[in-house]
Amino acid sequence: MTAMPAEANFSELIQKPKDTVARLQGTTRKGLTLHRRDGEDLYLTTAARAEQVTEVVDSTTRMFVALMKSSPEAVAMLTKVFPEAFPWVRFLPQKAVQEFLVEFMETARAASDLGTVGPIVPLIAAWKSTAEVYADQELYSKLTSPEAGDFGEVEPPEVPAD
Repeated sequence: MTAMPAEANFSELIQKPKDTVARLQGTTRKGLTLHRRDGEDLYLTTAARAEQVTEVVDSTTRMFVALMKSSPEAVAMLTKVFPEAFPWVRFLPQKAVQEFLVEFMETARAASDLGTVGPIVPLIAAWKSTAEVYADQELYSKLTSPEAGDFGEVEPPEVPAD
């Protein structure tokens, strides 16, 4: 079970900053979701905690990239277990699952080096859209039939805001 962060309204932070900030220290994740009426919710955490999370993600990404570069067997093994993280890859052909894995890890490594996860989100959305096509046999047949022709350039999928 995932530990949920503490929650507060943004106005609580403005009205009672010490009490509100103290609440985040008592949570497992050391974070506080701040709900805003007229905007996207914010997540408040300490700089040290954010740095720790970044270091863990970066280190894990580097480890997996190194593992994949060192052994074709590692790529095969990771491809086999990838559906645990992304269950919808079961609809992709095996070769496409491996392509997604490699592209995911390369993008994660590059994004981590820039200090952002932004490029990973549309990558996942694009591959998920591809899996949706494979899952729908009627749509797949229409898109792959010889008479379908070339539909031209495809716009990247919209990524839903969290």
